[in-house]
Amino acid sequence: MKQPALPLAKSQSLITLPADELLDEFGSGGHSPGSGSAAALMALLSAQLSATVYKIAIRKNHGDTSQFSYLLRQLEGVVLPRLKTLFQEDAEKFDEVIRVRTARDLETDLTLKRRLRARALTLLQEATEIVMEIIEICKQLIDFGIIAFDSGMNRVRGDSGSAISVAISGAMSGLFILNLNLNSFAGGKWANQQRERLEEAQRTILEKQADALRRIARLRPDESSSTQPSFF
Repeated sequence: MKQPALPLAKSQSLITLPADELLDEFGSGGHSPGSGSAAALMALLSAQLSATVYKIAIRKNHGDTSQFSYLLRQLEGVVLPRLKTLFQEDAEKFDEVIRVRTARDLETDLTLKRRLRARALTLLQEATEIVMEIIEICKQLIDFGIIAFDSGMNRVRGDSGSAISVAISGAMSGLFILNLNLNSFAGGKWANQQRERLEEAQRTILEKQADALRRIARLRPDESSSTQPSFF
């Protein structure tokens, strides 16, 4: 039986690239790494920023160091390794989606074209599930950042605030991707389940974003303190 021919896949460990080379990969004009990997990269940055706040608190014996130690173990032992895997998997999976779509568009045999169309949809499902997991981790990372902001040292609230905002950005990026991906599926059990998960995730992220904005408001000086002279 004749099989459709596909171009060779790229194989490169992106996370091990120097920062400038990795950024060049994103700006190269290619399709991979793309938006899903970008969301994972934002999540990685958020996790590392929260980890820094926890480490400083532990080193300075600030607050509940046992809680900080536990959260740090979760970040370094579970969250970061998984995100690095998802970062690479998304780039490879979406590369495969595009390669199959390209082969589908070039194929003249109708039977092979149908097979490639079905294969492309299967791969897109897998890519969508990767992004959904990234969103779920970003939701957790918002909470990690909020704990760092509320309980960590005040002098590193810039780091914890960045951890929160970058995690929100990663989650929002994922929401854009999922909405786009699900447009390729007219219906069916899987697609309907993903749309329900998407709606729930969007509600949760908007609630967490509002929670973060309230913390920004708390940082503003009140009227009485703003009238006092400052030596800093």
